[in-house]
Amino acid sequence: MNEWEPADWKREWTFTPAPFAVFVHTPLCGTCQAAKRMLAVAAEVVPELHLASANLNLMPELAQQFRIESVPCLLVKRKTGEWIKQYRFPSVTEIVETLRSERDRP
Repeated sequence: MNEWEPADWKREWTFTPAPFAVFVHTPLCGTCQAAKRMLAVAAEVVPELHLASANLNLMPELAQQFRIESVPCLLVKRKTGEWIKQYRFPSVTEIVETLRSERDRP
């Protein structure tokens, strides 16, 4: 999972082919750290789906653009260009199912 740089995030989310996911986090958030570990496992199971991460402290415009209400947040860009947000990270299995369903969505 590569970390988006503050100066490059607009270019990244515009030009990365969909579907892809962005894990939005803050460094001192304990729940974010747990979710990041779960996403690392999920990324190994679904390696063909591009997964990036973004430190919200460095990119407040990202929170405004996507109306992010809390962290951790998983932003998923669908093939249609639509974005969905997921705030719950209950299990690796559920995250894998979410990523697979977006990957396989027509």
